[in-house]
Formats: sequence, structure tokens, C-alpha cells
Amino acid sequence: MSNIVEIKDIYKSFTQGEHHLEILKGISLSISSGEVVALVGSSGAGKSTLLHIMGLLERADQGDVIMSGIPTKDLTDIKRTKIRRLEIGFVYQFHNLLPEFTALENVVMPQLIAGVASKVAKERAENLLSKMGLSERISHRPAELSGGEQQRVAIARGLANRPRLILADEPTGNLDEKTGNEVMDVLLSLSKEEGISALIATHNNELADRMDRTVTLKEGIVQI
Repeated sequence: MSNIVEIKDIYKSFTQGEHHLEILKGISLSISSGEVVALVGSSGAGKSTLLHIMGLLERADQGDVIMSGIPTKDLTDIKRTKIRRLEIGFVYQFHNLLPEFTALENVVMPQLIAGVASKVAKERAENLLSKMGLSERISHRPAELSGGEQQRVAIARGLANRPRLILADEPTGNLDEKTGNEVMDVLLSLSKEEGISALIATHNNELADRMDRTVTLKEGIVQI
């Protein structure tokens, strides 16, 4: 299978006052088409930083992110944004839904930004929310939804533009165990159904065991 994303020799550090913190130390990793990979590691291990770099939200100090065969290190911010908008979907621990918009509008919005026609975007949003079991909740705003329902909307939003890669940062970390399992069921099911690759950061080893494979981030190095 071809690789959807490959990172090569990624280094990233931050300076806080007099302290220089090396977060990622020469990480290389690839994810194949349709593969769902768990990323585990303790808090502060650099999981979020790695996801941000793979998602082209941050630039590495060294190394490259190759997305669908395209090296991105030397691309302009505009070109990186275009790749991110069309090929990558994000799901966060906290849903980050727009509070003034309904569930449907939250899933329609990223499609309109990507240039999808309004009618097509609405149909796609309705279809995704239906698969999430939210057909009766599409006109509700986030404050009117439970935590699990809000996270389902966030997953639908991440899938809205038919990305080739989903990057999820502790997507069940803010939910109780039962709701978290239900949300993960939906995320894994839709990823497989639509042939989308995923890298999912989680502290939950039971959830990680349900994915195709697990990589561990420890002391800035990936252990496979």
C-alpha cells in the first residue's frame, strides 16, 4: 500500500526562558492508505506537537512531512494551507464547535470554505450526521447537545471534506468511558468505510488495541 503521509527525521524544540526543551528527536513514521494508527505516550511526551507538525499546522526545526508523495518542508504557507484544507481532517479532545451555529452548519462550514457548493455541502453534512446517529439533532446548537453528541459533530466536521488523513488528539479524553467507546466506534467505523487513514493519540490502551497498530512516543523518540 502507498503511504498517505510520511515524516522523515523530524526534530522540534522550544525555548522557555533559560530552558531549551527538545520535544521531538529525529522521528520517522509513515501511515499507509486506509491504516488507522494509535499514538500513545505520557502527557508531555510530544504527541500534540507531532500531530501539529504532521497536520502542517507547525513547521519542524528539521526534517520533512511528505503528504501524498509531496514534500512540504519548502512549500509556502498558502500551499501548506491548501493541502491541509483538502487532505487533512482534525478532531480534538475539546470539540471546538462554533457555538452560534447548529450541528449541521458546523459540518457545512469547512466545506464552503473549501469551495464546495452549498447544496452539496448540506447533503454531505446531513449524511455524516445521520451516520453519527444525530439526524434528530442537526438543528441544535452545541450548548443543546451532550458531550458525546458534540464530539460526534466534531468528527463529522473532520470528515466533511473527505480528507485522506484524520489526525485526532485524545478524541475521547473528555468523555466518560461508555460515551468514549461509542464515539470511537463511530470514528473507526467511518474511517474504514470511507478509506481514510488516521493517527489517533490516546492514553487509553484498550482503545489503542482496536486500531491497526500502535506507536509509542517516549522521550522524543517513536517506538514501534
